[in-house]
Amino acid sequence: MAIELAFTCAAERAGLDVVLLVDDAGMLVAGSRTSLDLSMLAAVTPIVGRGQAIPRIKRDGKPRDMSVAPICLGGEQFYLAVVGGHLRERRRELGESVAAATRILA
Repeated sequence: MAIELAFTCAAERAGLDVVLLVDDAGMLVAGSRTSLDLSMLAAVTPIVGRGQAIPRIKRDGKPRDMSVAPICLGGEQFYLAVVGGHLRERRRELGESVAAATRILA
């Protein structure tokens, strides 16, 4: 799937744990290849994206940062999230992944 490949490349390029796209209800639409269970992360992504919560994510006991961007596709609200890595790379890949999702899914 093209979107999975785009997200996986973004995650690898920036050393991110994961890139994922979820719908407004918190259901996973697409994500980068990972062995992680993304269901819980997907569930909280819209809440974080709406500014209703601050993410407190840990992986192997270490805190991980999360950035979320809202994205409108076909008149519906989605949220794109990136987890891990450094702020500069996370911001860059968040923007690149929003653009990729818009191109692929629009």
